[in-house]
Amino acid sequence: MSVIWSTVTVDTVKTAALGLSGASLVIGLIMMKVVSSIVGKIVSIVIFLAIALAGYSQRAAVIDCANAVKGQATATASVETTCTFFGQDITVKVPQPSK
Repeated sequence: MSVIWSTVTVDTVKTAALGLSGASLVIGLIMMKVVSSIVGKIVSIVIFLAIALAGYSQRAAVIDCANAVKGQATATASVETTCTFFGQDITVKVPQPSK
């Protein structure tokens, strides 16, 4: 896992977390059609909503982590920082500030 997440940009992590949330909601809706019992529907929708909320909260945590060091980035160099994403330490490259 460390090779995949060795150095990523903030936008990549935000997109991945948002994709996880969206995919979880879509799968939850599909499961609502497939599962016939009401108890199964409730259990599956609760599980997929929990996954979606976890993905969204991780996205917010990475954004906060990147914003904490954003002021250190200069016009000529970006800054790398270590953030936590689902319990894994990842190195996030904070881009140069736009003018």
